[in-house]
Amino acid sequence: MPRIKLTDEEFVELWQRCKSAAEVAKISTLALRAVHSRRRTLEGKLGIALKAKNDRFLGSSEQAKKGRAASELAETRARIYKRDIQFDCTDGVVMIASDAHYWPGIVSLAHQAFCRVAKKLKPAAVIMNGDILDGARISRHARIMWEKQPDMKDEIHAVQDRMAEIERAAQGAKLLRTIGNHDSRFENYLSSRVGEFEEMWGMTLLDYLPRWEAGWAVHLNQGSDAWVAVRHRPLNGGVHSAYNSTLKAGVHYVHGHLHKLQVTPWADYRGRRYGVDTGTLAEPYGPQFNYTEAGPVNWCSGFIVLTFRDGRLLQPEMCSVEHGQAWFRGEKI
Repeated sequence: MPRIKLTDEEFVELWQRCKSAAEVAKISTLALRAVHSRRRTLEGKLGIALKAKNDRFLGSSEQAKKGRAASELAETRARIYKRDIQFDCTDGVVMIASDAHYWPGIVSLAHQAFCRVAKKLKPAAVIMNGDILDGARISRHARIMWEKQPDMKDEIHAVQDRMAEIERAAQGAKLLRTIGNHDSRFENYLSSRVGEFEEMWGMTLLDYLPRWEAGWAVHLNQGSDAWVAVRHRPLNGGVHSAYNSTLKAGVHYVHGHLHKLQVTPWADYRGRRYGVDTGTLAEPYGPQFNYTEAGPVNWCSGFIVLTFRDGRLLQPEMCSVEHGQAWFRGEKI
């Protein structure tokens, strides 16, 4: 029997009528696994909760608790950016990527590698450290000649699709993101032009990514020797941004914004700590960066993996894209 092709709206209507993955699969002739996957994707994409008659997130297991929390977050769509987000990880992995500048029709090698590594490492948390959005058409910078720029809705859909892919790859991970200067373009543009629409749905990126807790900074293991501060911007720019940032912060410091991808250690009487630039999840010479006018850039596509053991941070690891291939721990990803 040929499968029925459903639009997003048709799928949502069918789900709300059946409230059962098995029934939706039977009517649509989709595989049961595909129905579950599309349900979660649309919850994130549309900022809604698609409830089931017999919610599978019952019981007291950790998986059930995480599932309930994700569903509750999708339903309530928290609309508040936090100043600081706290998360503890004494033993486990935290993956951090920055400056994805997701663009319609482009899926970068670094993004694909991030999803593969997340599926393999099963991180305790994933942090997208700012600038998941580019916001080309709402930038304060003028358009360059007749360059093609995507519509805002297409950019938002690309962000939702890529973030949903990360969520599926890192099943069970805490989903966190910091606010980048490009991300803020979306709400800055709306608040300065249509302020009377404040608090209506769709006026904040939070509405489009309901499962991702967002704020200005993430503090991992705050107050301990493994305290890691994660912010989009460095405390100092330039060539020595990572070094100066951990020096000034007094703790391990992870930033994005500069696209360089580097790990710089610093040691004093209290021990060894790290300053980290998370690089860019985008292609350095992609259409998002036409403003470089084809000049060379000291950027690197990739991301960072933090590993914690017995309450200590081990040396941060980089996954970098070089010569058209993503590399992690000496292997092609």
